[in-house]
Amino acid sequence: MRIFADESRPNITSMFEELNELHFNSEIPTIPVVWNSRMTTTAGYCRYRSRGGNLTPYKIDLSLRLFESNGFPIEEVKATLIHEMVHAYLVHKYNERGHGPMFQREMTRITGVRKNHRCHNYDTSAVARKVKYTATCLKCGYTYGYKRRPKYSSYIHRVCGGEMVIQAGDSTSDRKSSVKIF
Repeated sequence: MRIFADESRPNITSMFEELNELHFNSEIPTIPVVWNSRMTTTAGYCRYRSRGGNLTPYKIDLSLRLFESNGFPIEEVKATLIHEMVHAYLVHKYNERGHGPMFQREMTRITGVRKNHRCHNYDTSAVARKVKYTATCLKCGYTYGYKRRPKYSSYIHRVCGGEMVIQAGDSTSDRKSSVKIF
């Protein structure tokens, strides 16, 4: 595998091709895999379209700013790309999206690790947006930042069902959080 496209960043197109053959029997259609400089709260994102009830993957974005700020750790880039490729595979082959049981099984098959494969802990302090309010889940501790005052004073965390309490203040200092990987 040709890991680096140039002297500075991994060649994620080559990585996609190799991982597609290795883990998915080359069943994921060839789609663009790009570095996205606008993504700051998400490490990766699989984009797909819905036409007539059928889903089609059309692009995978990886956060340039997040990985660049951490020195392009190849194992983290690879783990994020695999995560997004599982989404593309399930959307293409089974019209399935999200982080449900099928997704979890595929991730466990590929990684050999049995866990919730929804988030990874990456250092986001260098790319985190400045926030004025934070929502913290009282059950699992997940924190989310808001630039503007949220409409309600509390919410229910849709991942674990815990209550998310809103507080004023910046949460970006010394922040190592669960980064969303869609």
